[in-house]
Amino acid sequence: MKKFLVLLGVLFILIIAAAAVLPIIFKDDIQAAVDKVLDDNLNAKVYYDKDQFSLSVFKNFPDLSLTIDNFGIAGVGAFEGDTLVDIKSFQLTLDIMSVIKGEKLKIVTVLLVEPDIKVLVLADGQANYDIAKSTETTTEIDPSEESANFSIQFQGWEIRNGNILYDDQSLPMLTRIYELNHTGSGDFSADIFDMVTHTVIGKFSLGYDGVVYMSKKTLAADITMAMDMDQMKFTFKENNFALNNFIFGMDGYVSMPANDIDMDINFSGKDIDMKSVLSLTPGDYETYLEGVDASGILGFTGYVKGTYNDESMPQVNAKFSLEQGKIAYSDAPVPMEKININAEFDFPSADLRETSFIVDKFGMEIEGNPFTASLIFKDLEDYFWDLKVNGSFDIEKITKIVPLEGMELKGIITTAMMTSGRMSDLEAEQYTKIATSGELSLANFQYIADDLPQGFGISSAKMTFNPKEINLVSFKGNAGRTDLNMTGKISNYLEYVLDENATVYGVLDFNSSKLDVDEWMTEEIEEETVADDTTSLEAVLIPENIDFVLTTKIDLIKYDSLDLKDFKGKVVMRGGALALEKVGFDLLDGHFEMNGAYIAKQDLPSPLYDFDFKIEHLSIANAFESFNTVKKLAPFAKKMDGKFGASFNIGGSMNNDMTPIYEAMEGKGIIAIANASIKDVKLLKAMSKVTKLDASDGSMTMNDVDVEVEITEGRVYVQAFDVSLAGRKTTISGSSGVDGSLDYQMLTVVPSGQMGTAVNSALLSLTGGKELVSPNIDLVLGVSGTYDDPEVKLVSAKPAGSSQSGGAKAVVKQ
Repeated sequence: MKKFLVLLGVLFILIIAAAAVLPIIFKDDIQAAVDKVLDDNLNAKVYYDKDQFSLSVFKNFPDLSLTIDNFGIAGVGAFEGDTLVDIKSFQLTLDIMSVIKGEKLKIVTVLLVEPDIKVLVLADGQANYDIAKSTETTTEIDPSEESANFSIQFQGWEIRNGNILYDDQSLPMLTRIYELNHTGSGDFSADIFDMVTHTVIGKFSLGYDGVVYMSKKTLAADITMAMDMDQMKFTFKENNFALNNFIFGMDGYVSMPANDIDMDINFSGKDIDMKSVLSLTPGDYETYLEGVDASGILGFTGYVKGTYNDESMPQVNAKFSLEQGKIAYSDAPVPMEKININAEFDFPSADLRETSFIVDKFGMEIEGNPFTASLIFKDLEDYFWDLKVNGSFDIEKITKIVPLEGMELKGIITTAMMTSGRMSDLEAEQYTKIATSGELSLANFQYIADDLPQGFGISSAKMTFNPKEINLVSFKGNAGRTDLNMTGKISNYLEYVLDENATVYGVLDFNSSKLDVDEWMTEEIEEETVADDTTSLEAVLIPENIDFVLTTKIDLIKYDSLDLKDFKGKVVMRGGALALEKVGFDLLDGHFEMNGAYIAKQDLPSPLYDFDFKIEHLSIANAFESFNTVKKLAPFAKKMDGKFGASFNIGGSMNNDMTPIYEAMEGKGIIAIANASIKDVKLLKAMSKVTKLDASDGSMTMNDVDVEVEITEGRVYVQAFDVSLAGRKTTISGSSGVDGSLDYQMLTVVPSGQMGTAVNSALLSLTGGKELVSPNIDLVLGVSGTYDDPEVKLVSAKPAGSSQSGGAKAVVKQ
């Protein structure tokens, strides 16, 4: 007996030693075999930690455990650099006797620890999971014989803390799954058995065609399914699905006896209420559900029945109902009550014309204000819709339900609308077949916010609708201290919304007793802040598919300390241009009238402008103080008083910051000066210095002078005109630049007796030593330099009247 025990002990030690040694001995061979299988069958880059490749019979004794850490599969070709699978640890537990016999390989468990799976499908249908190499067999194998010799049986599997991304750009659909934990078990060696699975997902998101339908939801599922492997029929037994707090169950079966898939599945809600439905709100908005009390009788049922193959689809039907629903916030005194909903989705076949979504009842009340609606939407080939909306809203009461921080909002909205029709009629512009009518009114509306302290209000407004146009019957409101009164209409709006190439047409009559622009201007910024500000205005593009006419009448416009009075005219937006038609107003005791256009389109390198304007009785000094263009082109106006009128055309291009490019400005016109004077002119002092003539009064006067002006290439050219300079008649012509440079000729008639020795010496040099014998001398001066630093020189001198015919202006022009 003692020898037997010793022998048994030795045998046990040998078995333990073999169990420990054999995996080490065969590790390299098994690892090489795994590498070969992966290389022969996968068209991808496979990687894993070779030092963490292990075999053991102790981890799940007596079964054999295979462990591969840091295992992954990366794509090639179009998916180069994309990782399909990355698994922290891959563990496979095999029945050791099935390994020894080699006939049926029994997999006890498959464990994936922290797998990251990224499935990508490109727009052309290429998928990163299509990595299996194609194989060609030259010898036909009897499937029954092959399965008899070798088969694989699963008994259980588990996923711990997995993440899955499914991005199908061909649909397009995007699904994200985080914190996936899943277990499953079943005896796949039997023909009939129960498969039991348990799944928990921490975060689940689903989007389709750019719309997020589910965001960061939890999902849990416990499923027991009867598996008939001979008939390939799978029947739901005990099961529960929970999407957040929305719990539902299913019964029925899925059968795949051949290529077709037959199904008969019914589903319905379990213990669901209004909070269950509200829990489906996307994750970013779940904070709005805090402190919500919701109630109501809910119903949710549906089914999927029929056959799925290349020619048919199963029928899908889902119904949702809510009776006597109520939603109230703990800190809001006004609840939403009497919420009643009946809705049904029906997909009866693969013929999309039969698909429908019907809400035959939707109603609710807020403090006695009812709102009802109904919708019929069907035929996905040629959309048909029938929508009716009736009711009124007290906006202030709604803000008590959903509080708005930093703003005050109130008003009553009343609507009664209906629309029905088909998309084909809309696309064919057969608007008479689209029954659309109704009206929308707004009363006592007020909006005040932290960033809009002036407030915006609408005392009353009314709009009516039909298929062709939207009519603004009336609008009375205010923006701060500005009163707003409007009527108008918009036509072709349906086509404009649905077709990016369509044009919308509109007309609007606007009038106001006072438009206070100053109220909306931001406060001046300190000089050092401005120096650091690198932002600038951008050119305003005029949409080419908007045809809009605005007729305006405003009694008073207050802007930047200016008062524009009796403003009226038309503004026309059409073809990428903004045109002014007979726009007139009174400003600075003068009257303005403008016609012209501003053109800014995508195909233009910079905006263009072209305007005609008339000015009557405008103060010269006020014009200089008020208009930058006058400061730039006529700096001498700073020292002038009097009034002027003008008839002018001016055009050119603009910088991207909406300022004129002065070098590209072109213009022509007449400036009429009735009575004006310039005092303390540096030019007179410069003349006196050169001519030694008395210019002590330092003034220049103009009476009934018409000045012909032309602007080109950044300079203002003036034709010869007469002024009184230091009491002497003087004729002036020439040009000045936007850079302040001067280039003028001046002819003044001087009595010879007034010229001093210095002037006579200068004249002798000009005449070649000949003395001018005449009581009066025509003295021509040239003016250069800048307005602030003029330079004057003698150009010519002749006896008065000895110049060519045409008088003084001809002399200056010569």
